[in-house]
Amino acid sequence: MAKRRSRAHIGIMLLRTNSPKQFLSEELAKRQKANPRYSLRAFARHVGLSPGELSELLNGKRKLSVKSAVRVAKALSLNSTESKHLLYLAQLDRGDGLDILPGETAAKTREEVSADLFELVSDWVCFAVLNLGDCAGFSWKPSFIAKRLGVTVQHVQLALDRLERVGLVKNNAGKRSIDREQVIATGNVPSEAIRTYHKTMLAKAADALDFQKLNEREISGIGFAVDPKNIESLKKDISEFQEHLMEKYQNGKKTEVYQLEIALFRLTEGARHET
Repeated sequence: MAKRRSRAHIGIMLLRTNSPKQFLSEELAKRQKANPRYSLRAFARHVGLSPGELSELLNGKRKLSVKSAVRVAKALSLNSTESKHLLYLAQLDRGDGLDILPGETAAKTREEVSADLFELVSDWVCFAVLNLGDCAGFSWKPSFIAKRLGVTVQHVQLALDRLERVGLVKNNAGKRSIDREQVIATGNVPSEAIRTYHKTMLAKAADALDFQKLNEREISGIGFAVDPKNIESLKKDISEFQEHLMEKYQNGKKTEVYQLEIALFRLTEGARHET
């Protein structure tokens, strides 16, 4: 059963992508997210490509051939509709004659943007890149970003692609820049993506307790009793506090990216006894 769910997920992701490079990049990122030790070489072996061929595909230096697309589709157990869509994307990417039609499988633009927003918000690296862009000595080279954030170059390239597609990063003739006027309407982002993001950040905070020095972090908490009627007011105060910190500490020579997570949640359980 678990295997069938995994294959279905691959199919859904494929139908939301617009190029073989995007599909393969996102599939590799999913596997590396589940297993940080999963390598590009292992993925290449799984989909029936050589490591060099896959690396060039992910770097945009090679186009996926129809023959290789058939091999990838078979390796990932894609069904007929999904296989045809991957072949269509391969032909479209290469500029070949399109004798395979996507039919109803091509995702609508609105759905593609929604999928991009979901993946962008779920992936902490995307926003870390934007914040890193404010640091002194920043470089748009994926290898530089990967080293600063402790992730793979492929992960960074995928994040950059997503940021460009949703408009948070501009790319003019290969020169990237952050669009400061572009904002994300959080109402368009599924709550599952937001939950995934914060779960990841809380896990990284737990790692910081073990691996970062005291002068590099501040992790503390308080417990207190509160009238539930005041929760909304309390959340508003937290939001204003965050805005105040952002405004106060935006000056100076910035060289590091930090994440502030404030976790307010109920510790008590069970029914309240009214008197």
